[in-house]
Amino acid sequence: MERFEDVLTGLRSQIPRSLLAGQGWIRLLERVGNFPAAASTSLCGFEFRLDESAPAADFSIPVSEERITHHHIARGEAAAPASVDAWLATHLNDPSATDHWLESVLLAYDIIGVPAGLTDPPSPVIYLRLLPGQGKGATGAGPAAIAHTVAQASARNDSVPEWRALAWALDVLPADAKLAFVGATPNRTPRSVRLLVADMKPREVGALLRRLEWPGSITAVNHLLSGMADLCGRFLLLFDINENGALPRLGFEMHALPEEATSYRALFAAWLFSSKLDWKPVIQRLVDRRLCIPAKAEGLLSWPRRRTVFSEHGAFELYMGINHVKLSLEGDGVRAKAYGGLRLLPLDQVAERALFGG
Repeated sequence: MERFEDVLTGLRSQIPRSLLAGQGWIRLLERVGNFPAAASTSLCGFEFRLDESAPAADFSIPVSEERITHHHIARGEAAAPASVDAWLATHLNDPSATDHWLESVLLAYDIIGVPAGLTDPPSPVIYLRLLPGQGKGATGAGPAAIAHTVAQASARNDSVPEWRALAWALDVLPADAKLAFVGATPNRTPRSVRLLVADMKPREVGALLRRLEWPGSITAVNHLLSGMADLCGRFLLLFDINENGALPRLGFEMHALPEEATSYRALFAAWLFSSKLDWKPVIQRLVDRRLCIPAKAEGLLSWPRRRTVFSEHGAFELYMGINHVKLSLEGDGVRAKAYGGLRLLPLDQVAERALFGG
C-alpha cells in the first residue's frame, strides 16, 4: 500500500455508510487519497455534520509522521513562494524558530461544500498546537511571535492584524484559561485568527464574550452549555477574532468525560479511551434536540472499535473512536458535528509500543 486511498479502500467495511459513502466517499478520496499510506498511522480525523443526511466528512491530519512531512515538503518546494504550501515546507524543513512554543501542526481540510473538480482547492486551516508555557493563556511565546507565524501560514507578510487580535484575546482570558491551539484560516473572510481555549468554566464564558465584544446572544450560549453540562464535563471554546472583536460563530468542543478525569491536553487523545457507552447519552441528547439525525447517531455509535485486521500486506491493529462533538452557534441556530479518529498500526509496531512505550 503506497497511497492513503489504498488504506481507506481496504478499510471500507469498517466505516459506517451512514457517515461516509457515495459522493462523500468519492470526494474524500479525491481530496486526500494521494497522501502517503502513512497518513493512517499518524491519526486521521473525520468530521461529520450530524444534522445532514448526506454521508460525507471533512478531514484532518497532524503533520508529524516522517513520510507525511516529506510529502508536504515536496509539495511546498514545488509551490509558489508566497503560498501556504511553501510556508509549511519551510517550517517542516527547519522548525527551530518556533520549537520552544509550537508542539505540532494539524491540517484541517474542508471537503463538504467545496465544489468538485477544482484544480486549485482551498488551502487547509492550519492549527498550531501550543506547548504549555508561563505566559498569559499558558503560552510559551507572546502574541507577536505567534501572530507572525499565523500570518506566514496564511501566506501574508503583514502580521499586525493578527498580533492585535491575539494580544486582545490573551489580555482578557480568565486567569486559569489555557490557549491550546491557534488556527491560521487563509481562506476565511473577514481576516481573523482562530483560537481554541481550554480550562474554562461555563460561568466564565459569557463574561469573556462580552469583553471580546462578541455580537451574539449570551443567553443562547448559557442555554447551550447548561443543556450539556451533566453529560460533558469538559469543553473547549473555539472562536475567530480580529482587531474588531470576536466573529459571530462560536464552537464548543464537548467531551464525554468527567471534569476531574483528565487534563486538557489529554482531551486531544480522548478518542482512544472514551467508549461507546460514554457517548451514547450525549448522542441521544443531540437526537432528542434535533441536532443529530437518527441515521448519523447509529453510525456514530458503531464507529468506536479496536480490532485486528488482515490484508495481503500483513496484520494491523485498527483503532477508531469519537474524540468530541462540536456544537456551533451563530445567531439563534445550533449545529452539531462529531470528530472521529482512526489509526492503523502494523502489529509489530503495536507490540513495540506495548513493550517500550511511545
